[in-house]
This record gives sequence, structure tokens and C-alpha cells, in this order.
Amino acid sequence: MKAKSELMLYHLFWLADFVLRPATSRIGESFGEWAYKKGYSRQIRELERLGYLESTPEWRGAGRVVKLTEKGRLRALGGADPELRWKRPWDGNWRMAVFDLPEEKRSVRNMLRKELRAAGFGCLQGSVWLSPDPVENVLGDFMKKRGEESRTILFFSGRPCDGALDEDLVRAAWNFEAIREAHREYMEHLKDIPRGGKELRERLLEWGKQERDLWSRCMNLDPLLPRKLWPRGYIGEKAWQARLLTLRSAGALASRD
Repeated sequence: MKAKSELMLYHLFWLADFVLRPATSRIGESFGEWAYKKGYSRQIRELERLGYLESTPEWRGAGRVVKLTEKGRLRALGGADPELRWKRPWDGNWRMAVFDLPEEKRSVRNMLRKELRAAGFGCLQGSVWLSPDPVENVLGDFMKKRGEESRTILFFSGRPCDGALDEDLVRAAWNFEAIREAHREYMEHLKDIPRGGKELRERLLEWGKQERDLWSRCMNLDPLLPRKLWPRGYIGEKAWQARLLTLRSAGALASRD
């Protein structure tokens, strides 16, 4: 998706107050009129074509209302809903992915690591990866894309037999110091939200662009583990709650501008 279209999707995301997910005519008209004046109509049409937005036709002078679809909401969230991820159940078993590729297969090895990380796995060591979630979908997707190369990876499910604690495994597989620092930096940026002055909506969008980038960094690092696996000192939920409050404020400010 082009950056301009992504920014429009994101802008409507916090205008719509995504916690309550209203679809009021006032918000829709405000956004639509502003987007038309700024020349964003093409981006809106493209987002509708991709299924991220939907709109209602004009009816009795109410005006066209643009709103997010569920697909658009998840995209604007950064690809995942943290609350749903944290609430998911865990059966107490760990899934381990183990592979051994020769040096001449370095590109495949790097791609595999990238795919495992995107699937929420943490790295215990270079070729040993860990996840609390079932791997059927991960394995199926990998086999479709990699074919014969999929035979180089083995998946195991179970509990450690040496008495290792779940918290020790969590801290070994994911860098929660880096995750904590990313969340701290993100929350510091939230404090700098513009609250008045000329061209407030444009300045909010500039602030929002950086907010989105910082949140994406948090989501790239944070595996959003089930709540019972959170390590001590984890501040992901605090950052998320701060995001809800701040983006709600951003929407209120922008709708008045």
C-alpha cells in the first residue's frame, strides 16, 4: 500500500474512535469533506477497492459516510489486536522449530528465520525457535512456499524435561529489554501530541505518522504473548492503554479542526 493511502487509513482509524467503533454521519462527513479538499479522493477509492474502507451513498442530504471495515481496523492497528492476542488461551505446551541448513542455503535460512519471526516465534538460538501457539498453519504455509526445503525443518510440541521455567524460556527467546525500551519511547512520543494552533489536523497527521512508525516497531518486537506468559516488568498493556486514550483525543481534536 502506498504511503499516502496508508496515512488516510490511519487517519480515519483514530477519527472513528476505534474502541467504540462508531460510524456517525458527523465523523464521516468531516473526514470526507476534508479529504476532498486535500485531494485524497483517489486514496479513499483505492482503500475501498482493497476492502479497508466502505462507504454509504448519500441519502436525504446526510452526505456520504466513510468508515473502516474490520480488515481496515486491523491494518491500522498494526496487523494485530493486542487485547485479543493477550486473551488467547495457552494449553501449557511449547512448540519448537528446529532446522539445519548448509552454508550454501544461507538465503533460505534467513528467509525461514524471517517467516518464523513474523509468525510469532522467538529465537532460542540461530536454528532453534520457540512459540506457545499451535504450528499447523505456519507449517502448512511454509510447505506451500518452500516445497522440498520444508523437509529441513522439524516441529516439536511439549514441555521441557529439565524443569526449565516458562518465564526463563520467554526471556531467552525474546528480547524483553528491547521491547520495554520500544514501549517507553512510544509512550514518550504520545505526550507530544499537538493540541491547538493553526493547521491542527495536518500537524496531527505528521505526529500520527511518527506514532504509527513507533507503534509498528513495538509490534515487530513484541510477540504479544498470552497473559499468563508475561514476564515481570512487561509494560505492553500500559503502552496500549495509553495509545487508546491518546488516539481518542487525536480523533476529537481532528474532528473539530
